[in-house]
Amino acid sequence: MTQRPGGTSNGTVEKEQVIDFSTAREKRLEEKRKNTERIFFRDLLSVYSVTGQSKMLPIELIDVSEEGCAFQTPYDPENPWPKDETGLPIRLYFSKDMYLEVIVKVQNSRHSIEKNKRYLRFGCEIDKGTQSYPAYQQFVRFLKLYSEHAHKDMGDITVFYL
Repeated sequence: MTQRPGGTSNGTVEKEQVIDFSTAREKRLEEKRKNTERIFFRDLLSVYSVTGQSKMLPIELIDVSEEGCAFQTPYDPENPWPKDETGLPIRLYFSKDMYLEVIVKVQNSRHSIEKNKRYLRFGCEIDKGTQSYPAYQQFVRFLKLYSEHAHKDMGDITVFYL
């Protein structure tokens, strides 16, 4: 009994799998970008929102894009926040006393649980009409390039040129 390439012992033909390397590479780069951003947000950037009572509320930035951002806050059923979901100021502190402020409009929210803690996660649209928007846009572009080209220090002292 003759068999065609890719056949099985029972005479049926198996589907050939084609691996799309560009898709796999894009997926890997997207994962690296998200991991790099999370490290950047957690270790280098402090993010706050100014509440209606002129108080600073720390928020955890999760993702950024030129069009919007996502952040989360601990869920507090006694004190729901934000009450007004338009014109919400977000301050990105790059140092102890210097920040970039953008205005966001909450588009959606959902509950989440992370490390046994309840959070409320928000997806927001950035107000592109503010004077600070071009700086925010360049920050997002920097983060993307940084995540593509950053290397983790493994203790080696080799020099890499491209």
